[in-house]
Amino acid sequence: MKKSILEVYALAVCFATIVCFVVALGVAIYDLVKISNPEFTLSSYEYKRHQNNDEFWKSYQCSYENRGKEMQRPPEEILTKQRLESYPLAIKAERRDAFQSLTTSTIVLVIDVVVFLVHWLIGRRARGTNLAT
Repeated sequence: MKKSILEVYALAVCFATIVCFVVALGVAIYDLVKISNPEFTLSSYEYKRHQNNDEFWKSYQCSYENRGKEMQRPPEEILTKQRLESYPLAIKAERRDAFQSLTTSTIVLVIDVVVFLVHWLIGRRARGTNLAT
C-alpha cells in the first residue's frame, strides 16, 4: 500500500504532537504536585535556608545584594522572626510558579490536541483518496 506525501506528512505531525503532548502532560502533572504540596517540591536551597537561623543568615549574607558588605548578625529572636516570615513567602512563590507553569502546559496541551486532530483528519482524507486511486 503506497502512502502519499500528504499522508506521511500528516502522520509525522501527529507523531510529533503526541511526543509534545506526553512531555507537556508530565510537566503538568508535576505542576499539580507542586500546587498541592509546595513544601515537597521547594528547592533544596530554599528548604535548607529556612531550617535554622545559621543557614538563613548565611544565605542572607551571600545574597546578591549583600555580597561584599560587612553586616552584623541581628539577635536570634529577630532572625528567627525573619526566617519564619520568609518561609510562607517561599511556599507561596513555589505555588505561584507552579500555577504559571501549569497554565503554560495547558496551553501547549490544547494546541497539541488541535494540531493533532487537524493532521489526523488530513491523514485520514489522504489515506481515503489514496485507496480510491
